Amino acid sequence: MYLNLIRGTWGGALCAAALVCSAARAGETAPSPFSIGGAIRFNYVYKNWQPDHPHGFFGLDTARLDVNYDDGKWIGSGQYRYNDFPLGQGDYTEHFLHHGWIGMRFADKSSVHVGLDKIPFGLQPFASNNFYESIAFYTGLEDVHDLGVTYASKPGPLEWQLGFYPRDGGSYGGSSNTAGASNRYSFNIVPDDNAHGYGSGQKDSERNTLVARAAWHFGPGEKQELGLSGLTGEIRNGAGDNSRRNAVAVHYQGAFGPVGVMLEALRYSFHTRHAPTQTYGGLDPNSFVMLGAFGYPYPVAAKGDILVANISYDLPWTIGPFTGFKIYNDFSMLTKRVGNYKDAQQNVTGLSFAAGKWYFYADFMAGRHQPFMGPDFGGLGSTSTKYDGVTHRVNLQAGYYF
Repeated sequence: MYLNLIRGTWGGALCAAALVCSAARAGETAPSPFSIGGAIRFNYVYKNWQPDHPHGFFGLDTARLDVNYDDGKWIGSGQYRYNDFPLGQGDYTEHFLHHGWIGMRFADKSSVHVGLDKIPFGLQPFASNNFYESIAFYTGLEDVHDLGVTYASKPGPLEWQLGFYPRDGGSYGGSSNTAGASNRYSFNIVPDDNAHGYGSGQKDSERNTLVARAAWHFGPGEKQELGLSGLTGEIRNGAGDNSRRNAVAVHYQGAFGPVGVMLEALRYSFHTRHAPTQTYGGLDPNSFVMLGAFGYPYPVAAKGDILVANISYDLPWTIGPFTGFKIYNDFSMLTKRVGNYKDAQQNVTGLSFAAGKWYFYADFMAGRHQPFMGPDFGGLGSTSTKYDGVTHRVNLQAGYYF
């Protein structure tokens, strides 16, 4: 039929018109599917448990480079980060690949990614509104990037994702006062470090992790989501006696006008196989496992339940160049199901807003037995009574995204 039209009078006219339009657009450049961006972030931090820094400290937090590709069918994304931690934050630097994958989008809008990618588990993209995320992040079950393949179904009322990850996200580079295996973004099970860890001699690592997630969108505008996630994978102990780790989570998130709600209940179990000597402080060596990221490893209870409860409110404010105001309160806690280990909690009350390419956080954080919100770096495992009090941290951050 197309050839018959071309041969006809109207077909000739259409061809002529097309040639004219093409000539008129000859000087235009088609949008490129390839883009380069990044961010640079600065923050002020105050910790009430550091009397040697009574006024807190300010400095560079992160510099990152982003590369993205999307031509409608072929897709890809990568990000590399440099982090700086001043005196009072550890006095070190590190760099790592945050993510890096290539993939394909199919005709029905489903997609597949291959490479270092975020695993599809629990609340997505984050189980939090604040910059420091939730306790699930520090137990390796939020915002985790592993190496493997991820499939996502076509968008719709019922969506699902399935991923298989033979390896974790890997370790990269850092200052001499960091633990090499922990120079990474994602909290993974890592070998302990004698000089910059707990000297337990544990040599665990993650392998062959399988993750599945389903989410049902419902209500007016499908603004409510109810989901179920499952995770299972190997723990290799370095001695050929391997075991498994498992996790399951149910979540809800929804919007009611300007009000946002996130809820998650999560249970995990790390079935470790450690020798009697692979411990510290006389603890049962199979009651904890070492997780590491941002330069250092620390112990986490081998079994636990995590609860997340967040609420936010979008404020309809515009103040000069500032807009997109959101206030929030993010609460999460870890109940440990081993020994008499004490629970860990964190609560973050904050405000976020933007101005053009600038984005800002103002967070007031309170924690108990939380490594990044107090002096108790072993708080997600066994902990001393001297750390039973609540500690506070203030984080003010300004980031420019380009």
